[in-house]
Amino acid sequence: MGATIAKIYDIVTQKKGYEGRMQFAQKTGVSKNKALKIKDSEENIRKFKMAAAEFIGENIDHLL
Repeated sequence: MGATIAKIYDIVTQKKGYEGRMQFAQKTGVSKNKALKIKDSEENIRKFKMAAAEFIGENIDHLL
């Protein structure tokens, strides 16, 4: 559960650092710990990918 969304958090952390990850959590309303517990549904993955792409400024599909 939440493995893909947690991977998105890892990508955000690699690109923006720990502070960026905290800002991303505030933007999405979901911490990385909560992300591990939510379902990796198509809808959730799509929302987090879009939010991450907007936050980082690039498409992350190739990183997943």
